[in-house]
Amino acid sequence: MPNTGRKKSGFALGAGIAAVLSILILAAGAAPAAGDTPARQRPRVGLVLSGGGARGMAHIGVLKVLEEMRVPIDCIAGVSAGAIVGGLYAAGLSTAELEKLVTSLSWNEAFMDTPPVDEMAFRRKEDSQKYKIDFDLGHRDGRFTVPRGLIQGQNLNLLLKQQLTRVLEIRDFDRLSIPFRAVASDIVTGEEVVLGSGDLAEAIRASLSIPGVFAPVERDGRFLVDGGVANNLPVNVARQMGADVVIAVDISTPLRPKEVLQSSAAISAQILTILLQRNVQAQLKTLGPADILVRPDMGSVKSMDFYGSAQAVRIGQMAAGEERARLSALSMTEGEYGEHLARRAQPSPDPLRIDYVKVENRSKMSPKVIESQIETKAGGPLDMAVVKKDIERIYGLGTFERVDFRLEKREKERGLVFEPVEKSWGPTYIKFGLGLADNFKGESTYSLSASVTQTEMNALGGEWRTEAQIGEEPRLFTEFYQPIDYSTRYFVAPQAEYRERNVNVFDAEGNTVARYRIRHLVGGLDVGRQFGNWGELRAGVRRAYGTSRVNVGDPSLETGSFNRGGLAASFRYNTLDNFNFPSRGATSDLSIDSNLVELGSENRAHGMTVSAQKVFTWGDYSLIPGIMYSGFFNTDATIEDSYSLGGFFNLSGYLPEELSGQHVGLGRVIFYRKIGSLGLGHYRSQLYFGGSAEAGNAWREREDISTSALIYGGSIFLGAETFLGPAYLAYGIAEGGHHTLGLYIGQRF
Repeated sequence: MPNTGRKKSGFALGAGIAAVLSILILAAGAAPAAGDTPARQRPRVGLVLSGGGARGMAHIGVLKVLEEMRVPIDCIAGVSAGAIVGGLYAAGLSTAELEKLVTSLSWNEAFMDTPPVDEMAFRRKEDSQKYKIDFDLGHRDGRFTVPRGLIQGQNLNLLLKQQLTRVLEIRDFDRLSIPFRAVASDIVTGEEVVLGSGDLAEAIRASLSIPGVFAPVERDGRFLVDGGVANNLPVNVARQMGADVVIAVDISTPLRPKEVLQSSAAISAQILTILLQRNVQAQLKTLGPADILVRPDMGSVKSMDFYGSAQAVRIGQMAAGEERARLSALSMTEGEYGEHLARRAQPSPDPLRIDYVKVENRSKMSPKVIESQIETKAGGPLDMAVVKKDIERIYGLGTFERVDFRLEKREKERGLVFEPVEKSWGPTYIKFGLGLADNFKGESTYSLSASVTQTEMNALGGEWRTEAQIGEEPRLFTEFYQPIDYSTRYFVAPQAEYRERNVNVFDAEGNTVARYRIRHLVGGLDVGRQFGNWGELRAGVRRAYGTSRVNVGDPSLETGSFNRGGLAASFRYNTLDNFNFPSRGATSDLSIDSNLVELGSENRAHGMTVSAQKVFTWGDYSLIPGIMYSGFFNTDATIEDSYSLGGFFNLSGYLPEELSGQHVGLGRVIFYRKIGSLGLGHYRSQLYFGGSAEAGNAWREREDISTSALIYGGSIFLGAETFLGPAYLAYGIAEGGHHTLGLYIGQRF
């Protein structure tokens, strides 16, 4: 029941009396005054939808009941989740479409900014694969910076635009199928901001931008955030739109009892709820006798539990059903309701013709670089699938905070305008990675890595990257990557690297007799070409110096320094959709290094590495067969030119890089199954159970390679995607009594 209170504004009281009288007159069958239209023979009904996160999906259930009872809606005011449901419904989506959308949507992806891996530029794929810690840190104007929100809203904005294609040209929300207002808050002043014109998707985004979670939406010089901060149940806005009778749906979170307030997080959440409830109660006091309050009992549905949308819809239906007696006073006959729906302005479903395409660039990058990513052509219909791919390619360049688009009119022409906005926390970005292997026996390896990338060094998108790694294999690498054409296909890349690693030496029986520590200092220059976002070809020259010394074993073994110089070439192919637990795609790599005495090398060792793997998925099951071989074509290779093998997925049961030789080979099959999820709210980490079967070895001479010399091994594991990257609790076993039970973080397939 509504909270009528003792004190009401004169306006609210008058509106309530007028609404009651109107209903009584209609019920008595009074004839309309001359000149009245059918719309004036009844009270104007306004629908008010509160905020409440995932609980707001109950609004869809309420709408289903209103449609079933043929209750007309003349205007809608929504906040946050209420703005999503109300805005999409006002734009013409049916309740069936809304329900299908919220129950089938991958909310993890909707609330992420990272584009799908298979839509990233190839260079950004490398970043995502190597540096898995999900944390954005930038450097700008001499200080470290972070984004204004954990989520910039790129994917969510694009999702809304796709759903609102039919109203992209409508800038006045009174021209929607149902007049609509979204309510946001000015984070600077705390004032309520009522949005009734402009970009509808942007207005909805502003209304739901939870401070600290979503970045504020900048509009007309104001920073806008979640409207619930100022007014979580905007009854007053519906009144301003001319509503005589208000149907208010309140799904805001109730105050928590004392026994639940046992942590700082719970207490902080309670404070926010108190603030929201104060403005809700103020609005409830303005409801009159003719107004209807629907308060769904959301029970266990939490504000961040978007995967409980189906349950929330059902709860909304039940709550609205309990108000059928009062709602029936507003119900129309079937014929009247049909006429009412027919009078709604329905946007044309015909595709919009695009006469020109342009880029409004707000970055240092040349517009021609951005234009090279766009496949939408002028002179044809607007194809949202193509536009989505265009935006994903532009965003996949990795230098933009968001990429939006709009339609504009210029005389008799319609234009599609892309609007990329550079990251506010750049142009220098810092990423982190972690690798850990611990077999719970006191033997462990780790690596902590970071990269610093300075972008937008010139109009073609040149960037300078420096990578550092500490741990078992320290490394320092720097490269200046310079595209040389607007399409960014061709590039040059001077580079330098210092690295250290261990190489084991074995006797004829396979026992370790020594461990060398190898240090390399390498400089080079590459030229190359990228193929779309799936491949890269490189070729270049190298010059290297290094030393080798015995760390474990007979100190009289040969040590010293070495010189290397030669040519290098590589081709990499990658279409995986995920670098942690992929469900589709493939990878392959081919690299050739040729040491030449003409370029300063002390030997003529020519080596090659080739690897390939392919993902097959059936429902929740995935299978990844793969092969790898590294070896030298001749016998000039020395200890410094060795390859290594061992570790989880690479002869599980052995420690990482435990086996070494001038030839290494591995064949394996990895398999896993989704078994559930772990996490809270909309973000859930998938859990996997799986295993691997492996066969391989390391050999000193090519003549030693044979199937009879293969070592067989395998693993079983429980895996999950985490903030630090993929994590596994795994048991590995290999022939010869090798077995490990360990924790692995950051392992890559």
